[in-house]
Amino acid sequence: MNLSKIFHLGKKLSTFVGGQSAVQLLNAATGLLLLRLMTKADFAIYAIALGIQGMITILTDIGFGGAISGLVGTRYQDKDVLGSYIKTASHLRQVLLLFICGAGILLAIAFRSRIEPYGRQELILLSLAVLLTVQFQAWASYYEIPLLLNGKLVSFYSPQIAAAALRIVSSLVLYYMHSISAVTVIMANTLSIVLMGVCYRILARRWIKVPRVASREHGKEMIRFLVPLLPGTVYQALQGQISLFLIAVFGHVGQIAEVAAAGRIGQLFLLLNSSNSVLIGPYFAKSTRSLFRNRYVKAMSAVSVIGLMVVASAKLFPGAYLILLGARYSNLTPQVQLVIYASAIGYVTGAMWTIAVTRKWIFWWSGSMQVIVLTLVQFVCVMFLPLNTSEGVLKMNIYTAFGALSVQIMHVFQGFSVHAKAEAAEAIAS
Repeated sequence: MNLSKIFHLGKKLSTFVGGQSAVQLLNAATGLLLLRLMTKADFAIYAIALGIQGMITILTDIGFGGAISGLVGTRYQDKDVLGSYIKTASHLRQVLLLFICGAGILLAIAFRSRIEPYGRQELILLSLAVLLTVQFQAWASYYEIPLLLNGKLVSFYSPQIAAAALRIVSSLVLYYMHSISAVTVIMANTLSIVLMGVCYRILARRWIKVPRVASREHGKEMIRFLVPLLPGTVYQALQGQISLFLIAVFGHVGQIAEVAAAGRIGQLFLLLNSSNSVLIGPYFAKSTRSLFRNRYVKAMSAVSVIGLMVVASAKLFPGAYLILLGARYSNLTPQVQLVIYASAIGYVTGAMWTIAVTRKWIFWWSGSMQVIVLTLVQFVCVMFLPLNTSEGVLKMNIYTAFGALSVQIMHVFQGFSVHAKAEAAEAIAS
């Protein structure tokens, strides 16, 4: 590797660390600030609203963002091709949103009965804010892809930093105006997402040409790409919020707030998870087949070492994390450790999955296998763990994370088998 490449890599890495750190620190600061500014009841409602929002986002996206990068591959500089895939993904997502949003509203109604005194008006405002957020998150998710593929990390991070700054400023303003509540905080969050989505759409214009009509051919290609993943994606949408939903059903307001508060510590490690999509995904999407194997070993070795360091930090210095939560949640040492352990496992699993998607390692059995394995794990957990406590629910997350990792390991074995066959065919052809 010559000096020019080293300089380029160092510049990209420093931009990623600087930009992503700024975004994550602002978001983490906002979350930790809200723990102190909001009552436990309001914070519990806020957490449930975010959980429903996250579920709807995954169910309406079902992996379109990752599919765009994987299907475009080395054609990322073709503005027409990239724009066509983005238009197609946006169109398909709009269709899904019509079906999914009703289920999300029904879920919000079901959970409202668990927490008073929020009434119909507040529920309507929360629902509208969540649905608007989901729409503009799609803009952000799809129109950020041209910036990532073309290595424009400064443009990629600027809207995120602006949105994160707006969230923390809005929280402070609402508090000093004595207007802070779950509804007002969610509405402020929606405003920041709208800002971010609009900015990405404007910044992406230079790199894409979006057609007026979605391509049927690209639509069929994306559907073929994503259908094998559908069972796992649907399950992931529910799985991602299962700890919060379980404690909302079996526990009480204080325990909902505890699970949500411990989860805020997990946000500190989103920098690692973001590196999967920002650095690892584009890097492997553009890698040639001959370089892939060596790069995979190096990348996963680095990811595994980082994951182990995260686990060690939680085991040896849990008090450092508890300080961030404040006195109201100072008794959550086991809960915080469990969240960090699960975050480390999820980081490794996510890196494996990101690489698999970029290399088009999509198999019919993988989604179904994930559902089967995780369902069995969770069935055992329901039988033997105390799910009416925050610690019991978070232990379930650990076992589920190991289950997801085991499925990814099987997925990687078959992926390398496919890779070896492609290498052999390429050698014969040459």
